[in-house]
Amino acid sequence: MRCKNQSVKKQEVNSVPLQKSISEEIQGSLLDKVISLGIEAYLELIEQEITLICGERYKHMTGRVYGRWSGKESSVILGGKKISVSHPRIRNIQQKKEVEIEAVTCYKDRDLLTQRQLEQMIIGVSTRKYARSLETSSCTHLDRSVSKSSVSRNFIAKTREKLEAWRNESIREIYPFIMIDGIVYAKTTVLVALGIDKDGIKKPLGAWEGSTENTRVCIDLLQNLVDRGFDASSCKLAIIDGGKALRKAIDEVFGKGILIQRCQVHKKRNVADYLPKEKRESVKRAISEAYNADKYETARKLLQNTINWLDKSYPSAARSLREGLEETLTLHKLNAHGMIRKSLSTTNPIESLNSGIRNVTRRVKRWRNSEMVMRWVCTGIIESERNFRKIKGCAHIDSLLKNIESFGEKVLEENIQAA
Repeated sequence: MRCKNQSVKKQEVNSVPLQKSISEEIQGSLLDKVISLGIEAYLELIEQEITLICGERYKHMTGRVYGRWSGKESSVILGGKKISVSHPRIRNIQQKKEVEIEAVTCYKDRDLLTQRQLEQMIIGVSTRKYARSLETSSCTHLDRSVSKSSVSRNFIAKTREKLEAWRNESIREIYPFIMIDGIVYAKTTVLVALGIDKDGIKKPLGAWEGSTENTRVCIDLLQNLVDRGFDASSCKLAIIDGGKALRKAIDEVFGKGILIQRCQVHKKRNVADYLPKEKRESVKRAISEAYNADKYETARKLLQNTINWLDKSYPSAARSLREGLEETLTLHKLNAHGMIRKSLSTTNPIESLNSGIRNVTRRVKRWRNSEMVMRWVCTGIIESERNFRKIKGCAHIDSLLKNIESFGEKVLEENIQAA
């Protein structure tokens, strides 16, 4: 009895891989059949177009211009790969040359292939594993363009095309707020400009290789935005990390009428760099308490108290906090609502964008050059833009813009009186 039970168990164990093998075989046959049916439908489309142009087969026609010609092999895009298919051709009898078949041209569109490969790589499929991510290969047709090198070439060409198109895209919307910050990839710093419209919708406007401390790079980025249609006169507030070169470039390209909000997160980070580790958190909390105050006077007083304390033991940290202090409180001066102030007092929206870019580029292990960095950053920006939401406090943008207008009139009046 015991031997019989062991025999039954052995048969059950052996049946598991057998059933799995049968299942895989059925699935593979089914997918192969689907591909074959797709190719049959493709050939039927070609035959219909040939009949429409040349007339019915074997039917006599006087003055015939087009006729059927011998077949040839062509590659068509199906299931994210090229498949070699034999099909008939059309010949212009009078001119003695081949006539293009629209169905063949349509299915040979290489952009269909490169777009599929681009999408696969964005979601994390490596070039080596691209072929495995596709449907089963057809046993009766030759598969092409699924090798590592082919996928890599197509990806480079497609991302280069997207980068060029994005950099030259016209800017038609009005963006009263602009954020500019630098992000670092493989020792390459990339400047990113992010626009925010009056409804609180974010839009990446441009990216340029270089840092916020390089005046020439900053000017080139801003000038590129203006050349593409960015309305600098309608831009009321720029949120920056505090780079002096970037500040100078904004004045030079956009004019001195635009208000500047220095990023409060960058300011806290810069001050902390001058402090010993045991003092950093307490000072950061004191600075945050000041920035969270609703009134400008309160925030200014709390920051001054922190500066006075730092002057005694850490003068370099005090000097860092004092530098550009007023520009970190611009939104406080404008009496901005707490929610919109929180959204626009830092470059966090760009940091969020940076996180999306890193999510796309996480599988890249070797950065060959800065051109590769720019292609991947552009790809990450375009992908991240799909998930953008309105900034918090967008309902208070209208009142903030009115306050900016009133503030500008007040400053102008004070300047006239001083003169």
